[in-house]
Amino acid sequence: MFIDLDDYAHTAGDRGWGTTDESRGVSEPDLATVVASRSGTRIAVRTALATLICALIDWTEREGGGNYLLRPGDCGRCDRHPIAVSDTTFNHSWAVDVDINRHDNPFTMGNRHDLPTHVARVWNQYGFAWGGDYQGPKRDWMHFEFMGTPADAVELADAAMRELAPGRKTA
Repeated sequence: MFIDLDDYAHTAGDRGWGTTDESRGVSEPDLATVVASRSGTRIAVRTALATLICALIDWTEREGGGNYLLRPGDCGRCDRHPIAVSDTTFNHSWAVDVDINRHDNPFTMGNRHDLPTHVARVWNQYGFAWGGDYQGPKRDWMHFEFMGTPADAVELADAAMRELAPGRKTA
């Protein structure tokens, strides 16, 4: 399965993630904080995505996995504001996405990033579109957005817990 940001014509709300108040975003009870076991990086995400994202960030950092360290304070979180130039709710206000090492993987017209492609492909396998695959004038190298429903998150979390466990080989 390859999921691309071009695939999404609907908001996270349309995909079953409920509503969001553009001024407040997701309410606090809907959020969980995942913590990367190797770097200690903390990221606020939807509670329904926490297990999946925890499995992915642990694999991303693990030697024998992605072997790519997250930098504390440099990774995405739920950001509660509307897009400044429109009435559209900012993707981060839904808390269904993660930015990884934003200073090393900027939103830019260039190709400057240090995120290994194999890491992006594994996140994609578990339902996340990568901003580095976007074909527009700028690429958002740091950005991973979950494109599925809450039910998809549960199913993919179960698979990730089995398939990304330490000692397992990934495709």
